[in-house]
Amino acid sequence: MPQSSLKLILLFTGSIALMGQAQPGSPPPSASPSLPGDDLFAQGRFDEATPVYEQAAAAAPNSGQALARVARMRLYEGREDEAIELARKALALAPGDPIATTTLRVATERQRNFGADLYQIEAPAGAISVPFVITDPLPVVRVKIGGREAQFLIDTGGPDIVLRRPFAEALGLPLTDAGMGIFAGGRQAQVQRTVVPELEIGGVRIRNVPAGVNAASLQLPGVALDGVIGTGLLMHFLSTIDYCQGQLVLAPRSSASEFGKRAAATGANSVPFWLVGDHFMFARGKLNQADGLFLIDTGLAGGGLAAPKATLEAAGVTVDESNTLTGQGGGGAVQFVPFTAAATLGNLTRADLRGAYMASGNPLAGFPFVSSGIISHSFFRDSRLTFDFDAMKLVTESC
Repeated sequence: MPQSSLKLILLFTGSIALMGQAQPGSPPPSASPSLPGDDLFAQGRFDEATPVYEQAAAAAPNSGQALARVARMRLYEGREDEAIELARKALALAPGDPIATTTLRVATERQRNFGADLYQIEAPAGAISVPFVITDPLPVVRVKIGGREAQFLIDTGGPDIVLRRPFAEALGLPLTDAGMGIFAGGRQAQVQRTVVPELEIGGVRIRNVPAGVNAASLQLPGVALDGVIGTGLLMHFLSTIDYCQGQLVLAPRSSASEFGKRAAATGANSVPFWLVGDHFMFARGKLNQADGLFLIDTGLAGGGLAAPKATLEAAGVTVDESNTLTGQGGGGAVQFVPFTAAATLGNLTRADLRGAYMASGNPLAGFPFVSSGIISHSFFRDSRLTFDFDAMKLVTESC
């Protein structure tokens, strides 16, 4: 089969998507009783489901199941403190409720990454800019770990950071098994975990950085890669992937409010997103005219979209499965069928985007709601993409 330049480097899911454990955000085996709002939630219509859950909890304050659902929405809204408080109340009323149990676990894990032990950041005042080594087919930046220079691609489909196993072994880092991760095409691969004592990027020093370790090779044409910078690291800053100037900009999160005011004043495209699990960002958008909930995963090299067959059918896109190609995913080689379509987020539309349909498996199928696919690199390529984890907005500004 021909090797395509569209290389799939998607969903470095880390320790939350493991064989034998719940998939990201998915219900454990014993399901909670159905409540009003569940149909909306299952369709990924979170902004509509949330008030229904809130009304149910207000009408029945002793319902642990209703409180659990409100807690889950607070988690998706990035309001971890409230999610923990509500999940604990839900478990007091309904011991063992699966939604409350999962919500409490994930919210506690997120809080831990902002505690005193992990992500100890020393940064100059103001924003720092880190130039890209290359911008296409994916942005790559230089970092330093253990005194070694390294090159990491930027991929919001990844968790904290991900190291290639040979690089982690060369650094002498202790590795622990973390089960089986789920990657592009539904492929599974062994995942390990470690903690990087210190990472330096653009004059910012970050101590005790959680990291996944992956045996699969990371390949981009002409660039030796040692790892991945994912959402877990980016969310500690007001982070901008500036495709226009070819740089990653890391500003203090305390500057998010002023940034939001400037973005509103200039008419920048601002789209709400929800944070699922430890790092999965979802936003409402369209593929052609088919509305849905999309994972914002910038790590699809050479492409802008990935979608399951149901989304393609709703969007009027026909794929030719005889034109199957092979790309590279986080779990190894994966087969896909290329297609072309338009995508929209907020008031930004990109036409004629290259996309990938993976007939072998949908890595988004493990979520407890329908996801219409992935919006990725090529969609954002002519813009500055900022992630505001205080306002829970992604902002695009055209070049």
